[in-house]
Amino acid sequence: MKILDFVFRVIAIIITVTVFEYLKALISSLQGDKKPSAQKRLTLNPIAHFEPVGFIIFVFTGYGWGKPVPTSSVNYKDKKRGTVLTYGLPIVICIVLGIVLKIICLFTADATIIQSFLYDMARCMVSIGIFNIIPVYPLSGSWILKCFLKPNSAIKFAQNEKLIQVLVVFLLLLGLLGKILDLFVNILI
Repeated sequence: MKILDFVFRVIAIIITVTVFEYLKALISSLQGDKKPSAQKRLTLNPIAHFEPVGFIIFVFTGYGWGKPVPTSSVNYKDKKRGTVLTYGLPIVICIVLGIVLKIICLFTADATIIQSFLYDMARCMVSIGIFNIIPVYPLSGSWILKCFLKPNSAIKFAQNEKLIQVLVVFLLLLGLLGKILDLFVNILI
């Protein structure tokens, strides 16, 4: 049964990352951005969104990332609003999808394969949403935060991004960040 649980988790992660990155590409494209389509990222093909380090970390910690979709706010009618929508809506949609999947899971027969997979999907969806709130590049939270920072603050923030990235990954691998994030994920599902 442990092997089947692992397989379900891997499949759930692949689907979750694909959906999350596709949503960013779709929302940006709907606002006039040609970049995701031009770089063939407006797709539900998981290979286009696969990032090995983020995937491996996701498998072992419950939190991770995919290959970030390149976007450009040049063609947005309102750059700030467009950026917040592009990076914020996938977070909200994944969290809502996770909650819906958890509710569906509650109405399936106990201890079934379907229930196990639905739970893994629910947890992954909520996890990627919660994780992406963190304002660390390339996570969505960093793009949203930059929309609200003054130019000088945004530059200072950008100068420290690599250090903050390393710290976040280190805390995630140690299990410290995961415990904090788990509090929020468990509340939602």
